[in-house]
Amino acid sequence: MQKILTKKQENKKTRQKQLIIGFVLILLMVVSTLGYALGDREKDENNPDKIEYKGIIFIKNMGFWEFNIENYQFITTYNPKEVENISFFSTLTLQDYISKPLYFTGENNDAIYEISRNLNRFVLRMQKACLLDGKCLEEDLPIKDCSEDNMIIIQEPLDDEIETIYEMDKCVFIIANSSNQMEYADAFLFHILGL
Repeated sequence: MQKILTKKQENKKTRQKQLIIGFVLILLMVVSTLGYALGDREKDENNPDKIEYKGIIFIKNMGFWEFNIENYQFITTYNPKEVENISFFSTLTLQDYISKPLYFTGENNDAIYEISRNLNRFVLRMQKACLLDGKCLEEDLPIKDCSEDNMIIIQEPLDDEIETIYEMDKCVFIIANSSNQMEYADAFLFHILGL
């Protein structure tokens, strides 16, 4: 048999239940907020789509790596860690390209586009050209010389050549299989940006 409670006792019991439920809800909100905050921080630290390299934060967005240097945004296919094995000794820096024409020769439009989308705002203009001793003389392109003009030459290795990237005067030669030319283009970009 149930004990008959007075109105005062019934209100006291209802109030106790409400306090317990309220305390449980507050505890649940605090714990879930804390868990979310700690879990989100751990996600950032272990996020494969976000890396730091030489103080620069690289974030992968829609298949490309985005990063900022001195308030300029750059977008590359690879990040510097992915192309660390490509060595490139060069005296050229971004300063060597600012407000000067940049010429390209090569068939890989993706690698050319990779470089041009990142340097376009710095150079005077960009266009395809032909090296003085190049094989593109039959095309209607301006003929340029490495001793005078900034030029990037992208080509596949010949029979006994290995994949490499090197500088000769004002020209940068990217010699790589077409499947690797984008990596070499990004290695070039990271080098002239000081990464």
